Amino acid sequence: MKTKHILFSCIMLGAFGLGAQDVHFSQITETPLLLNPAQAGLGHDVLAIINYKDQWRSVASPYKTFNAAADFALLKQKSGTHLGLGVDIFSDKAGDANMGTTMGQLHVAGIVALNSTNLLSVGVVGGYGQRSMSMAELTWGNQYDGQQYNPALNSGEPNTYSNLNYLDAGAGLSWFFSAGHSTLSSNDAKLFNIGAAVHHLNKPAYSFYGASTNRLPLKLVFHGNASIGMKNYNLVLEPSYFVALQGAHQEITPGMMFKYILGQSSKYTDRKKSSALSLGAYVRFKDAIVPTARYEFTNWSIGTSYDVNISGLTTASRSRGGFEISLRFMTPNPFSKTGSVSSFQ
Repeated sequence: MKTKHILFSCIMLGAFGLGAQDVHFSQITETPLLLNPAQAGLGHDVLAIINYKDQWRSVASPYKTFNAAADFALLKQKSGTHLGLGVDIFSDKAGDANMGTTMGQLHVAGIVALNSTNLLSVGVVGGYGQRSMSMAELTWGNQYDGQQYNPALNSGEPNTYSNLNYLDAGAGLSWFFSAGHSTLSSNDAKLFNIGAAVHHLNKPAYSFYGASTNRLPLKLVFHGNASIGMKNYNLVLEPSYFVALQGAHQEITPGMMFKYILGQSSKYTDRKKSSALSLGAYVRFKDAIVPTARYEFTNWSIGTSYDVNISGLTTASRSRGGFEISLRFMTPNPFSKTGSVSSFQ
């Protein structure tokens, strides 16, 4: 009986924890719409990304997180001012009860060209989500009949939970700076992006019991990344940072990627295609170190990372966190437009 109540309490705490802390990925530059709606259509014409993360497999039934997003630059003016439109859908499931969240969102941004090198974007996001869990998949100590597990026995536990549907809203601001190469082969282009966003403006209810007093707290996000070409070298530095504050929780994740240009497209022939290899790591304070690798080829990019756990859960996890992969397609070709390998969102 004691074991049963401990297990039940853990499940309930997990349910509320999942509601209070949002889905996130370690490759922070590969989830621009999840960071900030003002990123829609900023710094590109078309951007499509798929992300998948498998986390905590060494501890229990893993969190499996999936995200698909696409955004577009529309109604472009000669000055560079335009509209950004984006959509994304994500799913986050975990445990034997398949507890998790599924959500679809629409992002709209107004992007103003301040001059030839600076863009300022203001965006809003609205979404519809569902939180769900299945108690039928759980087993309890009093369902053992002395010889074996018998699912026909009544667990004695309440099964009054229902799926929760809710609306969500957020807004953000972002600045983008771009300076091209001084010569075709100099590789000295520089790109910078910083932004801030607030999520869950309407503080939606998230309790499986239907109590409106349990609401998702506001989430503040601050983010930035850069792409700095080293003049006359085939090397690009890509620092980044991500800070999230939500209720009693916070996440601080700086990172650095070193990108080496493997080849540039020929100006006169298509025989040689542009490509680059990036290696680096992110550090999520008090939680994980995330070694990351990314390969870029013309419009495409594939990235992989692995969370190496350094938190108090290390004893149970044996430092195993989670594997993550991302696949990106972007136009215009980031190599051909500036001669660089800027995979900037």
